[in-house]
Amino acid sequence: MTLNGLSIRALRGGVSVVSVLLATVGAAYASDLDFCHDEERMTFEGYQSWEKLTEEPVISYAHGENWIDIYANELAAQPYQDLASVYPECATVVKAILMGEDDPAIRKITVMVKMPAGYDPEHEDWYYGSFESSGTVSVDEIGRVEFCYQSHEAATETDYLFSDSVMETIRE
Repeated sequence: MTLNGLSIRALRGGVSVVSVLLATVGAAYASDLDFCHDEERMTFEGYQSWEKLTEEPVISYAHGENWIDIYANELAAQPYQDLASVYPECATVVKAILMGEDDPAIRKITVMVKMPAGYDPEHEDWYYGSFESSGTVSVDEIGRVEFCYQSHEAATETDYLFSDSVMETIRE
């Protein structure tokens, strides 16, 4: 008899069922969250199922004075809310840029992904991009985007994210 490729004999040999289940869950969890290891294949489809950090749209002066909603994957949500000074690898924040304050249609999204160490150490290893609202097709530069770095250098205390001013607005 086998359980997830391991024989009952292996289980009797010191590997508990709980260990096997945790390893299985851990592998599934990692496969969902380690997408940042392949820049060429990154898409952000499904970002609207992530934690939405804004109850209502907020204005983003850094993104052309547009109204935005902010989503974060499970690696970024709590650090963003806690105004973290360092984010974990593969933490991702998506800003959905809306058509207007009263128009919830999404024009495009901008993304920030904390890449593996060494991706771009001068800029704390952040990947930047703009995509169609689906999150699958880029509409502008992606990756190491100088304009984005220049803007986000003002937020080094919160690992290049403007979470402090955004969270202040959200809490008002």
